Amino acid sequence: MSGGFITAIWSPKGGVGKTLLSVALALKLAEKRRTTLIDGNADNPDLVSLLQCPSLPNIGTWPGQPDPAELESHLVRRSSRLFILPGPTRFIDEAVLSADAMDSVLRTLRAAGHMVVVDCSTSLRDSTLVALDHADRILVPVTLDLLSITPLKRVARELEFLKLPAPKFRVVINRHTDTREITAEDIRLVSPFPVAGVVPSSRVAAAAINRGDLESAAAPTSPVGKAVNGLVAEMLPTEAGSAQEPADAGPGLLGRLRILTGKEGA
Repeated sequence: MSGGFITAIWSPKGGVGKTLLSVALALKLAEKRRTTLIDGNADNPDLVSLLQCPSLPNIGTWPGQPDPAELESHLVRRSSRLFILPGPTRFIDEAVLSADAMDSVLRTLRAAGHMVVVDCSTSLRDSTLVALDHADRILVPVTLDLLSITPLKRVARELEFLKLPAPKFRVVINRHTDTREITAEDIRLVSPFPVAGVVPSSRVAAAAINRGDLESAAAPTSPVGKAVNGLVAEMLPTEAGSAQEPADAGPGLLGRLRILTGKEGA
C-alpha cells in the first residue's frame, strides 16, 4: 500500500474557519481513500460536538505503538472510509495531546496509507509543531480582513527559526464575499505563500453549523464542499498515490528548536 499524505490546517489567528475547512477536506479525501480527521486543538476540541460523534476512543486512549491490524479500533469510524480521532474530552486532560502522542499517531497513520487531516490549535504548542513538521501540506485559512494579513507575514518571518520549508505552505481564502473592502486579489498580491483556493461565504453552511450539522455544511454538494474539490485537485493532483514517509534526516522540529535554543537535553 502506498504511503499516506498529511495535511495540517493551521492559523495563528482564531475565527477563520479552520474546523469547517478540515471537515470539508476530510470528507472529500474520504471519497477516494481511507482518511483520518484528527482534532489537534487541545484548547477547544470541538469535533465531537460539531460532528456529534462518540468521544472515545480519542487521543488520550491512543496506544504508543498500535498493532497495524488493530489500528481502526483506536479510531472513531464515521463512514466506510472516514475516521475521527477526537481530542481530550476534558480541559484537565489536554496534556494527553502531547508531542509524543501526535508523533506516534501521524507516523502510524502514514504507514497505514491513510490520508490525514489535522485541525491544529492556533497556538504553537508541542503537538502542533509536530503536526506541522510531519505535514506534507500546511493550509493556512485567512478571511478578507487586514488582521489576517499580519499573521501570514509573521509566520513567513519565523520559518527560518522553525526550520519549516516555505513550499509546504498554502493559503486558503475562507468565507469569501464580494462585499469586503479587501479582495482575494489583494490577498494574492501580499501573501508570502501561494493561494491554493477560495472558499465562499455560505448562508446555507452557516445555518447548518448553527444547528450542529457540520457534515452537511461541508458536504461535497455544498458551496464549501464544491470549493474544496478544487483545493484537493491543486494539492494532490495524483491523489497522493506516491506519497511516502520521508527519510529520517535527523531530529524532528522540536529537537531542532531545542538545539537552537540551547535546550537540547530538555
